[in-house]
Amino acid sequence: MKAQLIIIAILVIIISGILLLSVSFQHTLQMEMAQQFNKQQLLLARSEASNILAYINRVKEEMFSIAQLASLFRVNDEALYQFLSKFFLRNLGKVKLGIKYLDSKGETIFTEGIVAFKQRANRYIPSNEEIIEIAERSCPSDLQVRQNSQRINIIIPVCRFDALVGAIITSIDIQDLAREFLGPIRSGSQGYAWMMDGEGNLLYHPSQPDMVGRNLYNTDTSCFNCHKSFDVEKKIVESKGDNYGQYVAPTGEDKVLAFSTITVGDAQWIVTVSAPYSEITMAIQSSRKYHLFLTVLIFLAVTVVSAVLIVLNRKRVRAEELEKHTMELEQKVVDRTQELTTEKEKLNTVVTAIGSGIMLIDNQRKILWINQMMKNIVGKDITGMQCDDFFTDCKIIGSYKSDNMQTDVLSNLFGQSDKYFQVTTAPVKGAEEDIQGFIRLVDDVTEIKKMEDQMMYSEKLALLGRLTTGIVNEIGNPLTSVFSFVQMLKEKEHDEFKKESLETIDLYTNKIADILKQLSGFSKINGAELKPCKVNGLIEDALSLLQYDKRVNDITIMRDLSPGIPMTKTDGNLLAQVIVNIVLNAADAMSDTGTLMIRSRMKGEDIVLTFEDTGTGISKENLTRIFDPLYTTKDKGTGLGLAVSQNIIEKLNGLLTVDSELGKGSKFVITLPVN
Repeated sequence: MKAQLIIIAILVIIISGILLLSVSFQHTLQMEMAQQFNKQQLLLARSEASNILAYINRVKEEMFSIAQLASLFRVNDEALYQFLSKFFLRNLGKVKLGIKYLDSKGETIFTEGIVAFKQRANRYIPSNEEIIEIAERSCPSDLQVRQNSQRINIIIPVCRFDALVGAIITSIDIQDLAREFLGPIRSGSQGYAWMMDGEGNLLYHPSQPDMVGRNLYNTDTSCFNCHKSFDVEKKIVESKGDNYGQYVAPTGEDKVLAFSTITVGDAQWIVTVSAPYSEITMAIQSSRKYHLFLTVLIFLAVTVVSAVLIVLNRKRVRAEELEKHTMELEQKVVDRTQELTTEKEKLNTVVTAIGSGIMLIDNQRKILWINQMMKNIVGKDITGMQCDDFFTDCKIIGSYKSDNMQTDVLSNLFGQSDKYFQVTTAPVKGAEEDIQGFIRLVDDVTEIKKMEDQMMYSEKLALLGRLTTGIVNEIGNPLTSVFSFVQMLKEKEHDEFKKESLETIDLYTNKIADILKQLSGFSKINGAELKPCKVNGLIEDALSLLQYDKRVNDITIMRDLSPGIPMTKTDGNLLAQVIVNIVLNAADAMSDTGTLMIRSRMKGEDIVLTFEDTGTGISKENLTRIFDPLYTTKDKGTGLGLAVSQNIIEKLNGLLTVDSELGKGSKFVITLPVN
């Protein structure tokens, strides 16, 4: 009996110890769980703070691009700025942006997003004079950020040759920005995110919008309706960094919070995420009651039957503990596996949704992984191959570096000579800031590059038109007088030497007049007069005009004209002029002998004319410039023939292209719509 009592006493002590250990374990687990949740809050605060900063930097980059284009075009056109705004800012989300464009005198060219850009209470926007003054100090390539507790103003100068020609200001409402990034955040079911700056001004609060703009160092009685003090907030402001912890809320309930600090312009923003402590530990509290109840039951049962079944009870308890521990481990494995699967699916969704090709490269430049978009760009799976196999034989169009990232615009990439790609490379760093590899983003920017080239070409044509008009007016009038006096002197002069000299002057005066006529014709191409025409007949008429030209006497002109070419509405005179220009260019390229094959075909709803010669061909360097006005490789050429021809074909809603290789001849193709 004494032994049984001793055993029972020992069991009571053991069970009491188990009870105490269970309570201690539950308390420790509760603290660890709160700490882990707090760390997750810190990651959430850092993530959203980084997203806000990245968005502001993205706005800066887009506005800087607009400023560069504005300085390039030299125009103050409202429609152009409206187009640039829509083009560059179309992917900046739902945050309301205010934009205003000014010329160098401070006059408004275009505004969007803010009513009249006026100064409103607590929402300061600089005046036009202040904007121009700030822009002059920032020229040529700097930008300035001005802000208060309500709004961020980004001022970018528009400079040309280090001289200010205008300015752009973008205004962001901090409330809209915070609602976009912090509004959806929920830490648990009752937690939320809020934001203040480094001076203690409240920038955003989802449940206290009336307090926005107030300063915690300058409080009054209205500020203490929901707070007993602002000691915690002051410590957050004074900490100047990222951290997390617990504090007692004004309601008397413990809370956990985490905050992250970012630098915006010359100010510090602090993003804070908080949640009630009880919500985090609710499950632990329920589990604690259950364990206490179960322990008491076991204690009573063991006390009653321990004298008889002590050995069996020990085995049963051990078996139950082992089974319980095994089930907990299995459940943890299942939960962890589910978490990893969920995170993997999120990552796959994000990578798939990105419209860029993505490559992961190790330090040996081996491609470890690519996404589906990268496979579509290359045309095959290049995982496991060397990066140098695809980025060696390519031409760099432009390059720049920013924040440890390098961005290049490349052509002749992946064997696609007719496309341009923007390639951005960033290092992948480990925990000790060592570079473990690189991530590379590849975007197809062919259409953007073509648009830039077309806009530059249009500006060249407009400038050349104005230039040639001035040249013709300034030279043509004096030249007419010279020509008239030469004719008069020729009629009156009898000395042979002087007559020959006057003939020479007359010859070169006529050459100057011919050049001026070509320049005048290029700058004053009138609108096309469309009439029903037979394209094959126009070709024959043009060739009949050239039959007496010495340049085509020694070459063979062959025709392969399809009889099924229908009548089409076009300007026969302008089209014949283009045909003559192309035939004469082919004759010059073949010099002595050669063959010119002229074909006409139908391709869908278009008429296609090809002119293929056996001449010397055109080098790659010259091929991209042959349609530029005043550019020529001939000793006696003016460089206007092909430029005029392309201008005419565009007026006829057609397309003029060329395909050539040095030493193998050239092929010019005219494509015209039937109607």
